[in-house]
Amino acid sequence: MSYTRILRRPVLQFLAAVTLAAPLATAAWAQSAKFPDRPLSLVVPYAPGATTDQIARAVADRMGRELGQTVVVENRAGGNGIIAATHIAQSRPDGYAMLLSSDSTSVLNPMLYHRLSYNADRDLRAVALLSDLPVIMMVNPKLPVSNLSEFVAYAKAHPGKINYSSTGNGGTFHLAGELFSQAAGIEITHIPYKGGAPALQALMANEVQALFGVVGSALPQIRAGKVRPMAVATRERLPLLPDVPTFAELGFPDYVVLVRYGLMVPAATPDEHVARLASAANKALAEPALRKTFTDLGFILPAQSSPQAYSALIQSDRALWADLIQRKQISLD
Repeated sequence: MSYTRILRRPVLQFLAAVTLAAPLATAAWAQSAKFPDRPLSLVVPYAPGATTDQIARAVADRMGRELGQTVVVENRAGGNGIIAATHIAQSRPDGYAMLLSSDSTSVLNPMLYHRLSYNADRDLRAVALLSDLPVIMMVNPKLPVSNLSEFVAYAKAHPGKINYSSTGNGGTFHLAGELFSQAAGIEITHIPYKGGAPALQALMANEVQALFGVVGSALPQIRAGKVRPMAVATRERLPLLPDVPTFAELGFPDYVVLVRYGLMVPAATPDEHVARLASAANKALAEPALRKTFTDLGFILPAQSSPQAYSALIQSDRALWADLIQRKQISLD
């Protein structure tokens, strides 16, 4: 036997051992590189301190505990959510960058802007619905109406004389007023304000006679009698305001208007990472303390959510607003 043949056998045995070990080493590496293995970010399209920012931070804290990593809240306010949404759309699609999405970023902007720096369908992917924020209609107590039917009758008798405030042009609350005026066959005039606080102040000062807004910020004024609630745009009455009827109870069965907040990620994010984030979000929302925080502010939380369910809600909300936006020729360009 030659010297070369003597050496060849142990070399071949070594190569075979390396070949067999390679898949095992790859599997071990994959297990050690579980998602997530570093901090994540949650981009919020609102300024620090806002109610929605507080909610985002509460969710980020509890998701971080579930994921075993810190979730850092990053505020990128402005541009009707466009700045934040564009940032996420252009982020690495690995699941480490999330967007606190709202109706503006996922539903309305694609219909209100002819030129948008992101494509909500092509660039973003739904993860989970976090909460719904119901719309409530309120009036100034000096307006001589005590219920919704009287409001409609008064508006018909005084066409164009009632002004209503909202948080700004093209937002859900502006469109809620347009949708109700269409359903009731009345003519009311929209006056936009820069945010919920000035819109509410305008109502209390009787600069406007009506407001389509949210329950949480208006609750103290409602209880103090400074504003008068007419109806809530939910399917069932709210626990915070059990004496306030729904629009459906008052003859408007299809008038359900909710501002939705959820999580989105870049569209190419792997399925398994999306599923992990959705699971963490659902577990966070199941915590009693977090649910109480949300409900005390007037939010409605889902029992469970999924990427598919949240995506379907986005599409149904677009269908709700598309005809109205087109017919009223509402644009923010």
